[in-house]
Amino acid sequence: MARPLIGITTDHDRDPTRYQLMHTYVNAVRRAGGEPIALPYHEDADVVRLLSLVDGLLMTGGNDPDPSTWCEAWHPSCVPVDPRREAFEYRLLDESHARRTPTLGICLGMQLMGLRGGGALHQFLPDVPRDGAIEHRKLQESDWQRRHAVQAVAGSRFSEITGGDELAVNTNHRQALRSAGAGLVVSGHAPDGVIEAIEDPTLPMWVGVQWHPERLTDDPAQLALFQALVEAAGAAG
Repeated sequence: MARPLIGITTDHDRDPTRYQLMHTYVNAVRRAGGEPIALPYHEDADVVRLLSLVDGLLMTGGNDPDPSTWCEAWHPSCVPVDPRREAFEYRLLDESHARRTPTLGICLGMQLMGLRGGGALHQFLPDVPRDGAIEHRKLQESDWQRRHAVQAVAGSRFSEITGGDELAVNTNHRQALRSAGAGLVVSGHAPDGVIEAIEDPTLPMWVGVQWHPERLTDDPAQLALFQALVEAAGAAG
């Protein structure tokens, strides 16, 4: 039986004339039983045709989305994502939602899922007062080893996938959703209240997570996110 085909969004390299896709995303999809295919962004991409060719969609991490989406100016600590990528991925998300295409959003991918529905971001978490604030940024390479808990909301698709109430995650983000957007629910949060997982409860698999599970696939709960994507893609296909 053919592996479900999972489209994976791309970023640009330090040289903006080159696309980039980290091996960890590809390896996570393959380990989960899917067949990965890169989706390079460009202005006139036919997202309807692209999504007719794949069985599922993986929205990857990246830099910071345009805050004019929720009527704010840029924070000085922001690093803008390529606006061509941002526009392409909003169109992908609109079409994937309309088609009920199984979709997993990671980091920026999750944020765009929320923003397309009218959500908003905290642009710089260190500026946000919160009880028991923890450091969510990766300030040095060894910080990839640092973990914090994410509490899953009971009865959520996210909780069902990961198999429990709590899991340990890595962290590498300066921004986070302030609100989830219309039609989406918060299904996981950090101990300091930062939103870590969202989902559309009306769809079989439309889930976003703020951390980077593709770097943690030796943990069955993290690999389960990609397995759920591939399983739903296989059922949809």
